[in-house]
Amino acid sequence: MNTTAVTPSSPPDEALPGPRKALLFADCMVLGLTAWGGFMALLAQAQTRFVKQRQWLSEQDFGDLIALVVMLPGPQAVNALAVMGYRLAGWGGFAAALAGIVLPGFVITLMLWGGYALLAQHPDLQRALMAGVLPPLAMILGQAAFNQAKKATPGLKERGLAVVCGVLLLAVPYWGAAIYVLAMAALVALFTWPAPKVVAPEAAQRRLHPLALALCIAPAGLALFQVVPALLPEVLLAKVGLVFGGLSTTLFGGGLVMVPMLEGLIVDHLGWLDHASFSAGLAASQVTPGPILSIATFTGMQVAGLAGALIATVGIYLPTAVIAVGVNSMTEQLKGSRRFQHAMLGVRSAVVGLIAGGAISLLLKLPGHGLSWQGGLMVAVAWLLVWRLKQPPYLTLPVGVLLAWLML
Repeated sequence: MNTTAVTPSSPPDEALPGPRKALLFADCMVLGLTAWGGFMALLAQAQTRFVKQRQWLSEQDFGDLIALVVMLPGPQAVNALAVMGYRLAGWGGFAAALAGIVLPGFVITLMLWGGYALLAQHPDLQRALMAGVLPPLAMILGQAAFNQAKKATPGLKERGLAVVCGVLLLAVPYWGAAIYVLAMAALVALFTWPAPKVVAPEAAQRRLHPLALALCIAPAGLALFQVVPALLPEVLLAKVGLVFGGLSTTLFGGGLVMVPMLEGLIVDHLGWLDHASFSAGLAASQVTPGPILSIATFTGMQVAGLAGALIATVGIYLPTAVIAVGVNSMTEQLKGSRRFQHAMLGVRSAVVGLIAGGAISLLLKLPGHGLSWQGGLMVAVAWLLVWRLKQPPYLTLPVGVLLAWLML
């Protein structure tokens, strides 16, 4: 039986007493330390813990959480747990869940950044790291694109749009190409594809609460700094926070979509990292349990030290978690919005193409674009480990580095 009687739109201030808020924080920390395998793996463990063991939510409530976050930008698993905390205990529960799930990855990423800094004294090993992580990372992205394609691209037109989006990402030499590709895909679906069926069209006519609208609109405004980076301030720490806040609000489809966006902005446009450091940060985010956007922490530490790491982490997670809380009370309206659901058909197809394009872009960074026998062998081993043997990143990435060190 549920121990709470919390409605999604108006959680009581103390649905969970103080000790249970601490328990919520501790449970989310455990998930952040042990949930390997990405969005669905983390949510599967969360469902076991909070639905079956704690009985704080019903199966239906947890399913509603997943349906909510897949429509929104940002890291989906983090947003789901943040909304869950809000439903259970208001803003105190929101803070407990969000801090608990993010903190372990933050600490582990700082440790990995320290190890990467030490590699500067060993250039041979550093070169092996840069080349060795690329094939496994590309296979991880490719597998994610393949898995998403099963549901997001059921027909020929969806697959065709995904291919076009992937090609555009690779062909357009502009750091913000991914943002405009997503917008283009939404417009293509909206104006040329048949409209989807809407489950509850009458819900779209219900009046929206002003606070819910404010929670959605205010953080979403950070996207302006992603689209027009000339508006970013000169103060470094403020710039770091606004850069990652803007990135998070334009991030549809999970953390892996962020790879081409982040590389274009941070490496090509702002010049905060070079391609080698970016690859190292991406590898760190993959071998870290919990949320996979720890590359924001890595980048912030590289650019502005510990304060930069903290601000980048807050920027990448907090805005979209707040948006998710705002949308939490608007779920029925979104389900009943024909135009929103129509546009999301194209966005989901574009996400598949962007992730696949990101995988190809990583392979093109291999020495000789991976066309040498060494590069071909590294790619083949990575494919075997990731696709055939289903090995996790914390095993496939070290194998890739070892293989690169032996050959290169």
